[in-house]
Amino acid sequence: MVYNFKMTKKNIVLFKLLLVLIFSLSVIQLQADDIIVTKKSVIDTKNSLEWQDNSESKENIWKMAVGSCKQLDIENHHDWRLPTQKELIALSKRAALKEKFRYLEANVCWSSDPDKDEELNAITVFTGNGFKSSSDKCDKNFIICVRDYQK
Repeated sequence: MVYNFKMTKKNIVLFKLLLVLIFSLSVIQLQADDIIVTKKSVIDTKNSLEWQDNSESKENIWKMAVGSCKQLDIENHHDWRLPTQKELIALSKRAALKEKFRYLEANVCWSSDPDKDEELNAITVFTGNGFKSSSDKCDKNFIICVRDYQK
């Protein structure tokens, strides 16, 4: 079959609208209730948090994890930080939010909270079930960064 496609003004307008739609879908791929998924992050509008979701997640010691988040630049945002243990536990226990991540795996992740009972340790959270523990700051654990989200 041969299609005879003419570039009329109407077809050009429709083509431009299609391009805008495709671009919009690449920026915001999914928005369901209170969760927005972008190319490199998952936004939890319910708790006003934007979570890192890219392949750059890695393991490192606590001090390097803190620095890694501070230096993170995703979509021109430079205010990333390590999450608190409370934020990590909430993420770990919210299946609807976790399933939107492409790169989040069940790992032991650093929180920003030092261990109050042991000054050489910081609180870690297993993202599989929200189990909280304490790890030596020189141990290597996974890093996921977060930022406060404002509409």
